Amino acid sequence: MMRLRTGYTALGCLFALALFPLSAHADRPSLNGHTFVSTEIVPDPQVRTFIRNNIGYTMTPEFDYPPVVVGGDTLAVLSGSLAYALLGMEYQNAFRDWIAVHASIGLRTRLGTQAASLVNEGVNVSTTLELGWLVRLRETQKTALALSLDVTRQTLTLIDLRQFTEDVIDGNPDPHLLDNVPMIRTKAGLRFAWAVSRPVGVTLLGEGSYGEAPHRGESDSWEYGLGASVDFDGHAAWDIPIGFALAYRESSLPVITEANHGKARQTLLRIAYTGKPDFLVALDLMGLLDRDNVQVKPVWSGGAAFSLRYYF
Repeated sequence: MMRLRTGYTALGCLFALALFPLSAHADRPSLNGHTFVSTEIVPDPQVRTFIRNNIGYTMTPEFDYPPVVVGGDTLAVLSGSLAYALLGMEYQNAFRDWIAVHASIGLRTRLGTQAASLVNEGVNVSTTLELGWLVRLRETQKTALALSLDVTRQTLTLIDLRQFTEDVIDGNPDPHLLDNVPMIRTKAGLRFAWAVSRPVGVTLLGEGSYGEAPHRGESDSWEYGLGASVDFDGHAAWDIPIGFALAYRESSLPVITEANHGKARQTLLRIAYTGKPDFLVALDLMGLLDRDNVQVKPVWSGGAAFSLRYYF
């Protein structure tokens, strides 16, 4: 009940702050003549009002599983693959030129695409609601530094086909096919941007979080996230409205499972149309290397995403 009240209080504060006048900035983040190509995995530090959404899909190649044994019987399915899908929306309101509030919602799914991976991995769905603030600490002609403070509520919905089948065969009177694991965490981070030249910019991210672990029965944990992005503005270099960004992010917290087997690493190559000062439309080529699987070894997935962002 206390957590619910805290969530409603934070939500009420955000909506109240959103009623304040907007800042004078209604264009994409820029420093010293360089306009940044912003990404979701390494967010920029400049205080702006915007709305964005993205949708994407990645898939792993086939990899081997050990023989699946259910009720003493060995199933002859030894390989499979995993598919990931994501949907995200965010609104940020700069009600002063030095501070903004934001709210975002995200949906991620992971499921096995073949018999072996479906039995071993099941189907996982992660829903995330994040509320937070972005505060400008320092801004010069070429650099910007900001502090981010966030509260995140995440729910992992786990459909475990293998455990359910074993429970039924073993005569368990209450077999569970579906489990919901709620998780609330607080997060603080620093964002830094540097306009190297008119065409080139760099964005850095460092953050730490504390809160409930994704596995039931485990104590609260500290986790970290690091990221870096290099972007290139073709409009400044060639007078062509196209931009590129190459971003990398590493996190110690599992994104879509309750198993914490190690770091998750994301890479992103963004190709964006930059012809409008207040609008960004982008195609992302994504890669994810993580241990979110029962093999406890890194599995790579690749795919693409489509993103829209509008500043006002």
